[in-house]
Amino acid sequence: MSRLRPTVAVLLAGLMLLTGSLAAACGEDEPDLVRVQLDWTPNTNHTGVYVALAQRWYEEEGVEVEILPYSGANGDLLVAEGVADVAFSFATTVPFARAQGLDVVSIAAVLQKSPTEIAALEDGPIKRLRDMDGKLYAGWGLPYELPQWRTVIQADGGEGTAELVVLDTGAYDALLAGRVHAVEIFVTWEGLDWDRQGIEYRTWRHADFGVPDRPAVLLVSSAETLDAKEDALVRFMRATLRGYEFAVEDPDEAGRLLIETAGGDAFPDPELVYASASLLADEYYLAADGRWGSQTLAQWSEYPGWLFEHGLLTDENGDPLASEPDWSAHFNTEIIEAARE
Repeated sequence: MSRLRPTVAVLLAGLMLLTGSLAAACGEDEPDLVRVQLDWTPNTNHTGVYVALAQRWYEEEGVEVEILPYSGANGDLLVAEGVADVAFSFATTVPFARAQGLDVVSIAAVLQKSPTEIAALEDGPIKRLRDMDGKLYAGWGLPYELPQWRTVIQADGGEGTAELVVLDTGAYDALLAGRVHAVEIFVTWEGLDWDRQGIEYRTWRHADFGVPDRPAVLLVSSAETLDAKEDALVRFMRATLRGYEFAVEDPDEAGRLLIETAGGDAFPDPELVYASASLLADEYYLAADGRWGSQTLAQWSEYPGWLFEHGLLTDENGDPLASEPDWSAHFNTEIIEAARE
């Protein structure tokens, strides 16, 4: 018997190894991994993903979601390079990325209109946009910023001679301290925060002054990933869709789940989260068809078309594009439509 025991043990070990290999080959207990790149620290634009995580809806779909924290790297570039499968991005950056040859495509519109507006202090010198001529605005130094400012100022009868200082998130403090005359704020965050602080300010929407609106925040992937992980992405989107639909139906609970899942340290002011979640649910998440995530060719022809008309889209050599891109190639509706089935 003593000689048989090692033999039996070896046989059992081999059987277990074979069983494990077959299970792995069949995908049992091995959920598909989807790596999601954030565009900033966790915030209310990400609510649907965090709700789906909290409710374990990704698990139900056989998907393991890995949240990649924001590191300053461009999400469009990270999906094009295969570092991330999905990334939060913007309609202001995807046309630039594709013009330079990056493999990036939008698979869902997170917000259906831009949450950013031009802001100036109520007691400051800027009473209307043409007052910005010769004045200073703070921004990020992105290629579309100055042309947008020039357009809105000229639409109000000015010359468009505002000057830029690049301060990133320091722009807001600079405005409040009187060091600059105007900034762009997220009305779904800074605007709400300023309201709660009693700061008096005025805002203007770009779309009222010649700059087309757009579905602002996007979820993007790459054509290569869409081909390689189509089924996993459909299941990822099905759970994500449920998350954002939940955020529309119950923004307070969605805000609570966001705080709980992302970690309370990310949100020192929970009431601001609830206010933002409510505003997004009321005005930003749903498209004209009443659904979350929808994208249309008309949307993709307007703002990106404006970028092209102003000569802002350049190729990998830095030369302006000679012909208007095929905007239908910038977005994909198949994934989300399959997720709705």
